Amino acid sequence: MTNWWHKKLKAGSVLGTLIIAMVILITCSVLLLALYYFKFFSIRDAIDQRLSDDLASAISLVLANDQALGDPVHSAGILFENNDADSVYYTEAQWGCFRAAGIKVAYKKRYKEKAFLYGATRYSYADASIYLADHDRPLSVTGNTYIEGKAYLPKSGIRSGFFQQKGFTRERLVEGSIDSSKKQLPALEPAFRAQLQQLAALVAGDGSAAGAGFSTARQSFLQDPKKMKLPRNARLINDTAMGNLILLSDSAIEVSATTHLEDVILIAPFIHFTSGFKGTVQAIALDSITIESGCRFEYPSALVGIGRSNTIGNTGTAITMASGTTLHGLVLGLAEKSNTNIKPVIKIQAGATVKGLVYNEGFTYLNGKVEGAVFTDFFFEQRGPMSMENILIDATVSPSKWYRQAGYFSIFTEATAPTLLKWLY
Repeated sequence: MTNWWHKKLKAGSVLGTLIIAMVILITCSVLLLALYYFKFFSIRDAIDQRLSDDLASAISLVLANDQALGDPVHSAGILFENNDADSVYYTEAQWGCFRAAGIKVAYKKRYKEKAFLYGATRYSYADASIYLADHDRPLSVTGNTYIEGKAYLPKSGIRSGFFQQKGFTRERLVEGSIDSSKKQLPALEPAFRAQLQQLAALVAGDGSAAGAGFSTARQSFLQDPKKMKLPRNARLINDTAMGNLILLSDSAIEVSATTHLEDVILIAPFIHFTSGFKGTVQAIALDSITIESGCRFEYPSALVGIGRSNTIGNTGTAITMASGTTLHGLVLGLAEKSNTNIKPVIKIQAGATVKGLVYNEGFTYLNGKVEGAVFTDFFFEQRGPMSMENILIDATVSPSKWYRQAGYFSIFTEATAPTLLKWLY
């Protein structure tokens, strides 16, 4: 009897020991696995944080360069010298009226990428609300015209005017200070102007651009730009185009309200935006840009009239913004040659608003509102058979702190302090 209980107790002890051992083994395995994953995620998070720091350093490296961009820049380097070098690869290029950069940083066989637009925020005339070139003619203000901020005007000054039985209704001609302008507008950066001319020249290219039509097109700014040649008299309806894309036509492009454009460039002799369009786009035209009412161009957009030369002479560009249109960005009218009498024309109709910079080497018809600044060779007005040079009727020009940080000054020579404007696809 005693041996039976002894044998039973001994067998139970062995089983209990095995169970306890298995529990201990499983517990140790779980602890080791938890320790492994804790170490794994700690290393992963540390590398991720290091790549984020590398990316921030690389962005600062790009933004530290004040030099104007000519041809696209492709570069690589080592951010930090150590056993496992932190590598950086980046590209910089002029993208229409702004600058674009693509950055890739790598560490321990992992990498991060970012693309962004950037521009300059410091410039000697950053304080200007109006810069009217001095052609020995004063500026006349009529009706409910309101000018706030610093005005650079011809030495002949400013006066209240009278046009079609309408005088000036305010007490002060300028709500701010007045300084003297020069005979020429502040100079544009030559590399910027050359790049716009190169883009305009694509219209008369050899047709090597890819594609003839699309419904959806996307191209990352971390890749090379993609050129798409559209059919003659192209109409974009229910189309989507995003990213590093240049859409070309050798005749005309019409953009409907149902078209989605984001950060792309359009180039054609004639560009027409129908009522209700909304998007972010840079439109570069050789002959005209027409914008119907109710269009909204998001930041940072641009309308550029580049003009052209041909066998019969020079052609100036006309840009017309209808009432109810809002543009957050740039409106540029460029003369093909500085000594030509063919000048670009910019018309900002009553009820239209530009939140940004208007720069025109020709005639500016301003009846709407500019929140930012206007740089122009001439103001102009025509009502029926009557016309007058250097006159503003019911126009509004007011400064904007946001405008000074928007990066538009990179189009000028001697602009500094590049800053990041927008993350790109």
